[in-house]
Amino acid sequence: MQSTWSDVVETFQQYRDTRMGYWLHENLFTISWWILVITTVGIFVVWLIFLDKKRIFEIVTYGFFVTATGVIGDAIGVSLMLWHYTNTLLPVSQIAEIHTIQMPIIYMLVYQYFHTWKSFLIASTINAFVFAFILEPLLVWLQIYELHSWKHIYSFFPYILIAIVFKFVVNKFKQLDRYYE
Repeated sequence: MQSTWSDVVETFQQYRDTRMGYWLHENLFTISWWILVITTVGIFVVWLIFLDKKRIFEIVTYGFFVTATGVIGDAIGVSLMLWHYTNTLLPVSQIAEIHTIQMPIIYMLVYQYFHTWKSFLIASTINAFVFAFILEPLLVWLQIYELHSWKHIYSFFPYILIAIVFKFVVNKFKQLDRYYE
């Protein structure tokens, strides 16, 4: 039997209802949920304290690139069932708090504090290592993140690539901006 669009919509409605019930009864106010709340608010406050306000546009631009890439990459991974999030702050299939707040803030802090390419590459590699081999397994252990057809090693190089590509892009924007002043 061939599916029609109405079958797809009906399946999504069932998924939404099931997801909402799961979130309300098995996720909301759990230890994992509170950890996400505290770490999201905490890292945002830390970022506000340490943010170089004189370079805010440059740093936030870099962060927006990281955010967009993280959200798109995550949407692809979830859609392909490479991984899922069993616990989230909001009743959605993606973990918005990590890819829109936590990850970009950590990347922005690395970008802000490591100016030379050499120091930036070293810091970005350490950051990628921590993300792929410490934070991701921790999220699995906390039952926030569930791997299906993915391994932590697969995340390592994309984490580095994201940092490098967007530092290069923002640097090019800065050069163009100086050129047109």
